Amino acid sequence: MANKLSQNFPSYAKPLVDALADGYRYSPAEMFRYFLSAVMQVWGFQPWYPTPVEARERVITAISCYDGLVAKEEPFKDILGAVYAELSSKGGKQLLGQFFTPWSVAVMMANFNPEPVSNVQGRKVLSDPACGSGVMLLARANQIIEKHGAEELYRWTFYGCDLDGICARMTAIQLAANCAVHRVEIGEILIVQGNTLASAENKQVILHASSPKRLALA
Repeated sequence: MANKLSQNFPSYAKPLVDALADGYRYSPAEMFRYFLSAVMQVWGFQPWYPTPVEARERVITAISCYDGLVAKEEPFKDILGAVYAELSSKGGKQLLGQFFTPWSVAVMMANFNPEPVSNVQGRKVLSDPACGSGVMLLARANQIIEKHGAEELYRWTFYGCDLDGICARMTAIQLAANCAVHRVEIGEILIVQGNTLASAENKQVILHASSPKRLALA
């Protein structure tokens, strides 16, 4: 099905929009949720938004398409943020006031931001308390590779939190997928869903993963 894209929509993400836009009786926004849930289910997580039988073929196609896009683009490029905004608007759903930073702006901001303060173990920590699609974390990972090489990522902990379960899962998937496809490792990734100001027990851990090599570089 041909889709008329928004004026500022990045062309590199169009194949994934096409894969999810024709979901039979399911809206594009629903198809995106099915896609996120299915990706994490492939990784061994419990289904978050179980995919109906009649939509599974399209979701499987979308997962394959996303893998191809991650492999084709530069490491850690934000793909899902633009796709979600596009599909949600096509599905007639509001984004609850969310604004997704364009990739070019996120890269510029990552280059201007100062180096973070290391934690008590001497590791570098990057935290985003309202991570959205994860674009700022992704842009910093991209910048680290470009300036210091992939080995430097072992020294970092990336922490992201968002009240929106879709956003938290987008961030988790994009960080993990890029590590897997581009064969790089971030020292530690912790992505949670909840209010940033709430206590830890009131947040849901979406993804917590550590690199086996992080201890070697301590």
